[in-house]
Amino acid sequence: MIATILPAMSAGIPLSCQRGTTVVHDYGSILDKIPVMRVLLINDTQEAQLAINGSYQITGSLTNIIDQGQGLQKSKISVSNGGINIGNKRYDNSELRITGMRDGAIELNNIRYRGEIRILQQFNNKFSVIEEVDIESFISGVLGSEMPQTWNEDALRAQAVTARTYAMYKKKVRGNEGYHLDMLDLAYRGMSSESPRLNKIVQDTKGVVMVYDWNIFPAYFHSTCGGHTEDVGSVFGKDSMPPLSGVVCNYCNNSKYSRWSTDISKSEIEKRLREAKVYVSNISTVKAIDPGAGKHGSRVKIVSANGNKEMNANDFRLIVGPNYLYSTAFDSKNNGKSITFSGRGWGHGVGLCQYGAQAMAEKGFQWAAILKYYYPKIELVRVY
Repeated sequence: MIATILPAMSAGIPLSCQRGTTVVHDYGSILDKIPVMRVLLINDTQEAQLAINGSYQITGSLTNIIDQGQGLQKSKISVSNGGINIGNKRYDNSELRITGMRDGAIELNNIRYRGEIRILQQFNNKFSVIEEVDIESFISGVLGSEMPQTWNEDALRAQAVTARTYAMYKKKVRGNEGYHLDMLDLAYRGMSSESPRLNKIVQDTKGVVMVYDWNIFPAYFHSTCGGHTEDVGSVFGKDSMPPLSGVVCNYCNNSKYSRWSTDISKSEIEKRLREAKVYVSNISTVKAIDPGAGKHGSRVKIVSANGNKEMNANDFRLIVGPNYLYSTAFDSKNNGKSITFSGRGWGHGVGLCQYGAQAMAEKGFQWAAILKYYYPKIELVRVY
Protein backbone atom coordinates (compact mmCIF):
# COMPACT_ATOMS: atom_id res chain seq x y z
CA MET A 1 0.00 0.00 0.00
CA ILE A 2 1.38 3.37 -1.01
CA ALA A 3 1.71 5.84 1.84
CA THR A 4 0.41 9.37 1.41
CA ILE A 5 2.78 12.21 2.20
CA LEU A 6 -0.02 14.63 2.95
CA PRO A 7 -3.79 14.37 2.47
CA ALA A 8 -4.04 17.45 0.25
CA MET A 9 -1.28 18.11 -2.26
CA SER A 10 -3.20 19.34 -5.28
CA ALA A 11 -1.55 22.62 -6.11
CA GLY A 12 1.72 24.40 -5.58
CA ILE A 13 4.28 26.85 -6.81
CA PRO A 14 6.48 25.36 -9.53
CA LEU A 15 10.16 26.16 -9.14
CA SER A 16 12.84 25.33 -11.65
CA CYS A 17 15.44 22.83 -10.50
CA GLN A 18 18.87 24.28 -9.92
CA ARG A 19 20.30 22.21 -12.76
CA GLY A 20 17.40 21.57 -15.09
CA THR A 21 14.08 22.65 -16.47
CA THR A 22 11.99 19.98 -14.74
CA VAL A 23 9.68 21.50 -12.16
CA VAL A 24 10.09 20.88 -8.45
CA HIS A 25 6.85 21.66 -6.64
CA ASP A 26 7.52 23.66 -3.51
CA TYR A 27 4.68 23.77 -0.99
CA GLY A 28 6.54 25.55 1.78
CA SER A 29 6.45 23.70 5.09
CA ILE A 30 4.55 20.51 4.32
CA LEU A 31 6.51 19.00 7.16
CA ASP A 32 7.28 21.20 10.15
CA LYS A 33 10.79 19.83 10.54
CA ILE A 34 13.26 17.45 8.96
CA PRO A 35 12.08 13.88 9.65
CA VAL A 36 14.05 11.70 12.05
CA MET A 37 14.86 8.15 10.95
CA ARG A 38 15.24 5.17 13.25
CA VAL A 39 17.94 2.96 11.71
CA LEU A 40 18.67 -0.55 12.99
CA LEU A 41 22.47 -0.72 13.08
CA ILE A 42 22.95 -3.98 14.98
CA ASN A 43 20.44 -6.70 15.76
CA ASP A 44 20.47 -9.80 17.91
CA THR A 45 24.11 -9.62 18.96
CA GLN A 46 25.94 -10.40 22.20
CA GLU A 47 28.81 -7.94 21.88
CA ALA A 48 29.71 -4.63 20.25
CA GLN A 49 32.38 -1.97 20.72
CA LEU A 50 31.48 1.58 21.74
CA ALA A 51 33.63 4.71 22.02
CA ILE A 52 32.51 8.31 22.54
CA ASN A 53 34.62 11.30 21.54
CA GLY A 54 33.72 14.26 23.72
CA SER A 55 30.99 14.87 26.25
CA TYR A 56 27.90 12.67 26.31
CA GLN A 57 24.78 11.82 28.26
CA ILE A 58 23.12 8.48 28.92
CA THR A 59 19.40 8.37 29.68
CA GLY A 60 17.06 5.54 30.47
CA SER A 61 13.77 4.83 28.74
CA LEU A 62 12.10 7.56 30.84
CA THR A 63 14.56 10.22 29.58
CA ASN A 64 16.10 10.69 33.03
CA ILE A 65 19.88 11.26 32.88
CA ILE A 66 21.57 8.31 34.52
CA ASP A 67 25.18 9.00 33.50
CA GLN A 68 27.34 11.53 31.69
CA GLY A 69 30.98 12.05 30.93
CA GLN A 70 33.64 13.82 28.88
CA GLY A 71 34.55 10.85 26.70
CA LEU A 72 34.61 7.08 26.65
CA GLN A 73 37.50 4.88 25.62
CA LYS A 74 36.61 1.88 23.47
CA SER A 75 34.42 -0.33 25.65
CA LYS A 76 32.49 -3.54 25.19
CA ILE A 77 28.68 -3.51 25.23
CA SER A 78 27.04 -6.63 26.60
CA VAL A 79 23.89 -7.75 28.41
CA SER A 80 23.73 -9.90 31.54
CA ASN A 81 21.28 -10.57 34.35
CA GLY A 82 18.73 -8.09 33.04
CA GLY A 83 21.16 -5.16 32.76
CA ILE A 84 23.27 -3.49 30.09
CA ASN A 85 27.05 -3.36 30.56
CA ILE A 86 29.30 -0.74 28.94
CA GLY A 87 32.91 -1.44 29.83
CA ASN A 88 33.09 -1.86 33.61
CA LYS A 89 29.83 0.00 34.23
CA ARG A 90 26.50 -1.71 34.64
CA TYR A 91 23.10 -0.11 34.06
CA ASP A 92 19.99 -1.85 35.38
CA ASN A 93 17.94 -0.69 32.42
CA SER A 94 16.25 -2.50 29.55
CA GLU A 95 17.12 0.42 27.26
CA LEU A 96 19.81 3.08 27.15
CA ARG A 97 19.86 6.20 25.00
CA ILE A 98 23.31 7.68 24.38
CA THR A 99 23.65 11.23 23.07
CA GLY A 100 26.94 12.72 21.94
CA MET A 101 27.21 16.48 22.21
CA ARG A 102 28.75 16.89 18.76
CA ASP A 103 28.44 15.28 15.33
CA GLY A 104 30.20 11.97 14.97
CA ALA A 105 30.99 11.65 18.64
CA ILE A 106 29.56 8.14 18.89
CA GLU A 107 31.67 5.34 17.45
CA LEU A 108 30.07 1.90 17.19
CA ASN A 109 32.21 -0.98 15.96
CA ASN A 110 34.71 1.60 14.64
CA ILE A 111 32.10 3.53 12.61
CA ARG A 112 31.18 7.09 13.60
CA TYR A 113 27.53 8.10 13.73
CA ARG A 114 25.62 11.33 14.06
CA GLY A 115 22.54 11.68 16.24
CA GLU A 116 21.74 9.37 19.14
CA ILE A 117 21.91 5.63 19.60
CA ARG A 118 19.61 3.40 21.62
CA ILE A 119 20.73 0.09 23.09
CA LEU A 120 17.79 -2.25 23.64
CA GLN A 121 17.88 -5.58 25.43
CA GLN A 122 16.64 -8.67 23.62
CA PHE A 123 16.30 -12.28 24.72
CA ASN A 124 19.19 -14.58 25.66
CA ASN A 125 21.59 -11.80 26.70
CA LYS A 126 21.46 -10.23 23.25
CA PHE A 127 20.75 -6.65 22.25
CA SER A 128 20.07 -4.36 19.30
CA VAL A 129 21.30 -0.84 18.56
CA ILE A 130 19.14 1.74 16.82
CA GLU A 131 20.35 5.15 15.65
CA GLU A 132 18.01 8.13 15.62
CA VAL A 133 19.24 10.61 13.01
CA ASP A 134 17.70 13.28 10.80
CA ILE A 135 17.04 12.05 7.29
CA GLU A 136 19.44 14.49 5.58
CA SER A 137 22.37 13.27 7.68
CA PHE A 138 21.24 9.72 6.99
CA ILE A 139 21.17 10.30 3.21
CA SER A 140 24.67 11.82 3.42
CA GLY A 141 25.80 8.51 4.93
CA VAL A 142 23.94 6.46 2.32
CA LEU A 143 24.98 8.27 -0.85
CA GLY A 144 28.67 7.33 -0.90
CA SER A 145 27.84 3.77 0.16
CA GLU A 146 25.34 3.19 -2.65
CA MET A 147 27.11 4.93 -5.56
CA PRO A 148 30.80 5.57 -6.33
CA GLN A 149 31.75 8.93 -4.83
CA THR A 150 33.64 10.00 -7.95
CA TRP A 151 30.62 9.73 -10.24
CA ASN A 152 28.95 12.64 -12.01
CA GLU A 153 27.16 15.09 -9.72
CA ASP A 154 23.83 14.70 -11.50
CA ALA A 155 23.91 10.91 -11.12
CA LEU A 156 24.66 11.41 -7.41
CA ARG A 157 21.86 13.96 -7.06
CA ALA A 158 19.43 11.51 -8.67
CA GLN A 159 20.64 8.81 -6.25
CA ALA A 160 20.18 11.15 -3.26
CA VAL A 161 16.55 11.88 -4.20
CA THR A 162 15.92 8.19 -4.85
CA ALA A 163 17.33 7.14 -1.46
CA ARG A 164 15.43 9.93 0.34
CA THR A 165 12.18 8.87 -1.34
CA TYR A 166 12.73 5.23 -0.39
CA ALA A 167 13.58 6.17 3.21
CA MET A 168 10.53 8.42 3.53
CA TYR A 169 8.34 5.62 2.16
CA LYS A 170 9.73 3.19 4.71
CA LYS A 171 9.16 5.72 7.50
CA LYS A 172 5.52 6.09 6.43
CA VAL A 173 4.93 2.34 6.14
CA ARG A 174 6.68 1.35 9.38
CA GLY A 175 5.37 4.34 11.32
CA ASN A 176 5.55 3.63 15.03
CA GLU A 177 7.49 0.36 14.71
CA GLY A 178 10.81 0.09 16.50
CA TYR A 179 12.81 1.12 13.45
CA HIS A 180 12.18 2.38 9.92
CA LEU A 181 15.21 0.97 8.09
CA ASP A 182 17.83 -1.71 8.57
CA MET A 183 21.12 -2.50 6.88
CA LEU A 184 19.37 -4.55 4.18
CA ASP A 185 17.20 -1.63 3.07
CA LEU A 186 19.98 0.80 2.15
CA ALA A 187 23.77 0.61 2.38
CA TYR A 188 24.77 2.88 5.26
CA ARG A 189 27.99 3.30 7.19
CA GLY A 190 27.38 6.40 9.25
CA MET A 191 29.87 9.18 8.56
CA SER A 192 32.52 6.91 7.03
CA SER A 193 31.28 7.45 3.46
CA GLU A 194 30.70 11.19 3.78
CA SER A 195 32.73 13.90 2.09
CA PRO A 196 32.24 17.66 1.62
CA ARG A 197 31.35 17.05 -2.05
CA LEU A 198 28.70 14.43 -1.24
CA ASN A 199 27.27 16.49 1.61
CA LYS A 200 26.83 19.44 -0.75
CA ILE A 201 25.12 17.22 -3.34
CA VAL A 202 22.67 16.04 -0.68
CA GLN A 203 22.12 19.66 0.39
CA ASP A 204 21.38 20.63 -3.26
CA THR A 205 18.33 18.37 -3.20
CA LYS A 206 17.36 18.87 0.45
CA GLY A 207 13.77 17.82 1.12
CA VAL A 208 13.06 16.72 -2.47
CA VAL A 209 11.23 13.41 -2.96
CA MET A 210 9.39 11.74 -5.82
CA VAL A 211 5.63 11.18 -5.76
CA TYR A 212 3.22 9.44 -8.10
CA ASP A 213 -0.41 10.57 -8.01
CA TRP A 214 0.75 12.67 -5.00
CA ASN A 215 1.69 9.56 -3.06
CA ILE A 216 5.17 8.58 -2.03
CA PHE A 217 6.26 5.14 -3.28
CA PRO A 218 9.12 2.65 -2.78
CA ALA A 219 11.81 4.10 -5.05
CA TYR A 220 13.82 0.95 -5.71
CA PHE A 221 17.17 1.13 -7.47
CA HIS A 222 19.89 -1.28 -8.56
CA SER A 223 23.34 -1.36 -10.16
CA THR A 224 22.74 -2.41 -13.76
CA CYS A 225 19.54 -3.38 -15.59
CA GLY A 226 21.14 -4.82 -18.73
CA GLY A 227 18.86 -3.12 -21.23
CA HIS A 228 15.42 -2.77 -19.62
CA THR A 229 14.37 -2.08 -16.05
CA GLU A 230 11.88 -4.45 -14.48
CA ASP A 231 8.25 -4.27 -13.37
CA VAL A 232 7.91 -4.20 -9.57
CA GLY A 233 5.13 -6.78 -9.74
CA SER A 234 7.42 -9.36 -11.31
CA VAL A 235 10.14 -9.01 -8.69
CA PHE A 236 8.44 -8.03 -5.44
CA GLY A 237 4.83 -9.01 -6.11
CA LYS A 238 3.61 -5.46 -5.50
CA ASP A 239 0.90 -3.82 -7.59
CA SER A 240 2.41 -2.42 -10.76
CA MET A 241 2.50 1.36 -11.16
CA PRO A 242 3.89 3.58 -13.96
CA PRO A 243 7.08 4.69 -12.12
CA LEU A 244 7.97 1.06 -11.38
CA SER A 245 6.75 -0.69 -14.51
CA GLY A 246 10.08 -0.78 -16.37
CA VAL A 247 11.66 1.26 -19.16
CA VAL A 248 14.08 0.58 -22.01
CA CYS A 249 17.61 1.50 -20.93
CA ASN A 250 20.33 1.93 -23.53
CA TYR A 251 22.71 3.59 -21.10
CA CYS A 252 24.27 0.85 -18.94
CA ASN A 253 26.24 -0.97 -21.65
CA ASN A 254 29.52 0.23 -20.13
CA SER A 255 28.85 -1.73 -16.94
CA LYS A 256 30.77 -5.00 -16.83
CA TYR A 257 27.56 -6.53 -15.47
CA SER A 258 25.55 -5.56 -18.55
CA ARG A 259 26.32 -9.07 -19.85
CA TRP A 260 27.90 -11.72 -17.68
CA SER A 261 28.51 -15.43 -17.24
CA THR A 262 29.32 -17.29 -14.05
CA ASP A 263 29.82 -20.90 -13.04
CA ILE A 264 28.34 -22.03 -9.70
CA SER A 265 28.75 -25.56 -8.34
CA LYS A 266 25.57 -27.52 -7.77
CA SER A 267 26.74 -28.59 -4.31
CA GLU A 268 27.14 -24.92 -3.31
CA ILE A 269 23.65 -24.07 -4.57
CA GLU A 270 22.19 -27.04 -2.70
CA LYS A 271 24.08 -26.09 0.48
CA ARG A 272 22.86 -22.49 0.42
CA LEU A 273 19.29 -23.55 -0.29
CA ARG A 274 19.48 -26.05 2.57
CA GLU A 275 20.62 -23.29 4.93
CA ALA A 276 17.50 -21.38 3.87
CA LYS A 277 15.40 -24.49 4.57
CA VAL A 278 14.81 -25.25 0.89
CA TYR A 279 15.67 -28.90 0.36
CA VAL A 280 16.74 -30.21 -3.05
CA SER A 281 19.30 -32.82 -4.07
CA ASN A 282 21.15 -33.66 -7.26
CA ILE A 283 20.06 -30.55 -9.17
CA SER A 284 19.99 -31.00 -12.92
CA THR A 285 18.83 -27.54 -14.06
CA VAL A 286 17.70 -24.16 -12.77
CA LYS A 287 15.45 -22.15 -15.05
CA ALA A 288 14.27 -18.55 -14.74
CA ILE A 289 10.56 -18.50 -15.67
CA ASP A 290 7.71 -15.99 -15.96
CA PRO A 291 9.92 -13.09 -17.10
CA GLY A 292 8.77 -9.53 -16.59
CA ALA A 293 9.13 -6.51 -18.88
CA GLY A 294 12.90 -6.44 -18.27
CA LYS A 295 13.31 -10.19 -18.90
CA HIS A 296 14.10 -10.90 -15.24
CA GLY A 297 12.51 -14.16 -14.18
CA SER A 298 9.73 -13.78 -11.64
CA ARG A 299 10.24 -17.34 -10.46
CA VAL A 300 12.83 -20.08 -10.82
CA LYS A 301 12.16 -23.76 -11.43
CA ILE A 302 14.70 -26.07 -9.83
CA VAL A 303 14.71 -29.52 -11.43
CA SER A 304 16.29 -32.09 -9.12
CA ALA A 305 16.25 -35.74 -8.10
CA ASN A 306 13.42 -35.07 -5.65
CA GLY A 307 11.17 -33.38 -8.19
CA ASN A 308 10.60 -29.86 -9.42
CA LYS A 309 10.50 -26.95 -7.04
CA GLU A 310 9.50 -23.38 -7.82
CA MET A 311 10.31 -20.31 -5.76
CA ASN A 312 10.51 -16.52 -6.04
CA ALA A 313 13.41 -15.73 -8.37
CA ASN A 314 14.79 -12.81 -6.37
CA ASP A 315 14.69 -14.88 -3.18
CA PHE A 316 16.66 -17.58 -5.00
CA ARG A 317 19.24 -15.04 -6.17
CA LEU A 318 19.71 -13.65 -2.66
CA ILE A 319 20.03 -17.15 -1.18
CA VAL A 320 22.63 -18.25 -3.73
CA GLY A 321 24.38 -14.90 -3.26
CA PRO A 322 23.81 -11.64 -5.15
CA ASN A 323 27.56 -11.35 -5.73
CA TYR A 324 27.56 -14.73 -7.47
CA LEU A 325 24.23 -14.76 -9.29
CA TYR A 326 24.03 -11.17 -10.42
CA SER A 327 20.42 -11.08 -11.58
CA THR A 328 17.46 -13.28 -12.45
CA ALA A 329 17.65 -12.35 -16.16
CA PHE A 330 19.62 -15.47 -17.03
CA ASP A 331 19.82 -18.61 -19.13
CA SER A 332 21.48 -21.66 -17.63
CA LYS A 333 23.46 -24.65 -18.81
CA ASN A 334 24.09 -27.91 -16.97
CA ASN A 335 27.82 -28.68 -16.80
CA GLY A 336 27.72 -31.84 -14.70
CA LYS A 337 28.94 -30.68 -11.30
CA SER A 338 28.12 -27.04 -11.94
CA ILE A 339 25.66 -24.76 -13.70
CA THR A 340 26.73 -21.92 -15.96
CA PHE A 341 24.45 -18.91 -15.61
CA SER A 342 24.60 -16.40 -18.48
CA GLY A 343 22.66 -13.24 -17.96
CA ARG A 344 22.42 -9.50 -17.91
CA GLY A 345 22.27 -6.84 -15.23
CA TRP A 346 23.19 -6.76 -11.56
CA GLY A 347 20.43 -6.44 -8.99
CA HIS A 348 16.68 -6.86 -8.98
CA GLY A 349 16.27 -4.53 -11.96
CA VAL A 350 13.49 -2.31 -10.55
CA GLY A 351 13.64 1.50 -10.66
CA LEU A 352 16.80 3.53 -11.16
CA CYS A 353 19.63 1.82 -13.03
CA GLN A 354 22.74 3.33 -11.43
CA TYR A 355 25.13 2.71 -14.31
CA GLY A 356 22.46 4.04 -16.65
CA ALA A 357 22.07 7.16 -14.51
CA GLN A 358 25.83 7.75 -14.63
CA ALA A 359 25.93 7.40 -18.42
CA MET A 360 22.94 9.74 -18.79
CA ALA A 361 24.64 12.32 -16.56
CA GLU A 362 27.84 12.08 -18.61
CA LYS A 363 25.76 12.76 -21.73
CA GLY A 364 24.42 15.95 -20.17
CA PHE A 365 21.12 14.81 -18.66
CA GLN A 366 20.41 16.58 -15.40
CA TRP A 367 19.30 14.84 -12.21
CA ALA A 368 15.60 15.60 -12.51
CA ALA A 369 15.49 14.40 -16.12
CA ILE A 370 17.25 11.17 -15.11
CA LEU A 371 14.64 10.54 -12.43
CA LYS A 372 11.78 11.33 -14.82
CA TYR A 373 13.23 8.81 -17.27
CA TYR A 374 13.59 5.88 -14.88
CA TYR A 375 10.43 6.65 -12.91
CA PRO A 376 7.84 7.70 -15.53
CA LYS A 377 4.98 10.01 -14.51
CA ILE A 378 6.51 11.09 -11.19
CA GLU A 379 6.49 14.60 -9.78
CA LEU A 380 9.31 16.08 -7.74
CA VAL A 381 8.17 17.71 -4.51
CA ARG A 382 10.09 19.55 -1.82
CA VAL A 383 8.41 18.56 1.45
CA TYR A 384 10.54 20.58 3.90
